[in-house]
Amino acid sequence: MSTTSQTLIPRPRWSRRQLGIAAVAVLVLAAAFLAGYLPRRLARAKLAAATPTAPVAPRVSVVKAVPVDAGRVLTLPAGLVANQQTMVYARASGYVNRWAVDIGDRVKKGQLLVQLDTPELDKQLAQARASLSQAMAALAQAQSNQELADITARREAALFAKLLISAQENDQARTQANVWNANVNAAKANVAAQRANVGQLQQLVSFGKVSAPYDGTITRRLVDVGTLVNAGAGTNAAALFEIVSTDPMEAFVEVPQVFAPSVRVGTVAKISVRNFRDRVFTGRVVRTAGALDPASRTLRTEVDLPNAKGELLAGMYVDVSLDVAVSHQVVRVPSSAIIADARGVHVAVVDGAGKVRLVTVTTGLDNGTTIDLVAGLSGGEQVIAAPPGGLTDGMQVQAVTAG
Repeated sequence: MSTTSQTLIPRPRWSRRQLGIAAVAVLVLAAAFLAGYLPRRLARAKLAAATPTAPVAPRVSVVKAVPVDAGRVLTLPAGLVANQQTMVYARASGYVNRWAVDIGDRVKKGQLLVQLDTPELDKQLAQARASLSQAMAALAQAQSNQELADITARREAALFAKLLISAQENDQARTQANVWNANVNAAKANVAAQRANVGQLQQLVSFGKVSAPYDGTITRRLVDVGTLVNAGAGTNAAALFEIVSTDPMEAFVEVPQVFAPSVRVGTVAKISVRNFRDRVFTGRVVRTAGALDPASRTLRTEVDLPNAKGELLAGMYVDVSLDVAVSHQVVRVPSSAIIADARGVHVAVVDGAGKVRLVTVTTGLDNGTTIDLVAGLSGGEQVIAAPPGGLTDGMQVQAVTAG
């Protein structure tokens, strides 16, 4: 039996001095760690406390909704138009022999505008007159035969009363007289028909002289000498002249629904024209459509403007001013404040808590920079002047008064 002996290695022992040095080193390291870490931790804690957890509310520019007087002068744009405008056509076919007026000429009713040569109508008229002469000759012949038949019938009746001729001869004479009476009536009807034909052709020939239908101004001449003119106003006919009547002139304006009840026939209208900066022309409302246009909700109104001197021209741009009123309060806001989308027409109002409310409104007159609201606001509300995209009802904002 063998025994194994194991050599034991002795463990090192720390002296008190070594243990003290180690403790001091640990304390120094701990102090250095705390001196570097704690300030950083405190700074991060302060920064986290100063940083808000909720997002910052967006800043919006607001203006105050201003109530305005319901009575006002309504100014609307319009274009002047002639009260009558006519394209003049020929009633007879022919060639232009001469034209008597040109563009810009003022003409009177019945004044000659153009003379046409109508050779075909002239020949037809000559033929109709010859036919009338034939019919009149036939009538005279029939009347002579009628007189002879009447005389013969009376003589035959006298002889028959004396029984000198037979009843057959008497009846034949009487019947012959009746026949010629009918022939005379037929000849008279033929003469009347031929006279009517001649009158019609004479009227057509007279249409070779084209006259002005009313007092006015020639604005276009569309023919020259030698031009072939077809009668009528169809696809094969061409107009000869355009004539307009410019006294009075007319202006048509579209009055918004809110002001429509205060526009009545006879209302005085003031018209300003850019060509006459220091003058204001006076006209009157002569008629209204009597119903609103379903598309624009406006009342079509006609204003007549005297133009005896011819200073105003058709097509001029004018501003028509009417004294109007509404029966309820009107609130004015910037036009940019209007939000129009699939939900309707709204404005964004900021309440005292800084929250957005989308208010449904009814718009009135739009002046370009401002717009009048006839329903929805009462005045004094803080309205967002230019609502940003993505604005929602109840959204928190910071209101800043517009400068």
